[in-house]
Amino acid sequence: MNRSTDLTRDEITRVQTSFDRMWPRSAVMVDLFYDRLFEILPATRPMFRRDMVQLKHKFIATLAVIVGSLDNLTGLLSVIGKLAKDHVHYGVLESHYEPVGEALFWSLEQGLGEHWTPDVEDAWQKVYAFLSARMIAAAYS
Repeated sequence: MNRSTDLTRDEITRVQTSFDRMWPRSAVMVDLFYDRLFEILPATRPMFRRDMVQLKHKFIATLAVIVGSLDNLTGLLSVIGKLAKDHVHYGVLESHYEPVGEALFWSLEQGLGEHWTPDVEDAWQKVYAFLSARMIAAAYS
């Protein structure tokens, strides 16, 4: 068990395996993510003025780095610390993290279908809770 995240090796493997399984459909998953985000939190839409194609590529690439770094806490904390500060610059508020998580889980469920099991969902929820808490602390403390 990783003491800092309280994630077990099995949970990390579940997140990484499910991400790998979703990867061939990652473009669809990212489209679903943003559609869902703008549906549940329409106030965020104006924050995305840049080229959405580029932003979607950056989103999935960053998510791939994060998922790939779950067993390297030092590298992971470095990535999410910078990410948190970047998000403040873009106007992201602490209150946005919960609906972003909701949109992420929903889009992963759509992309994974029958492979989105309760164990996989629990592992993703633990990862997101850890990451969002760290990002909020880095950005707003």
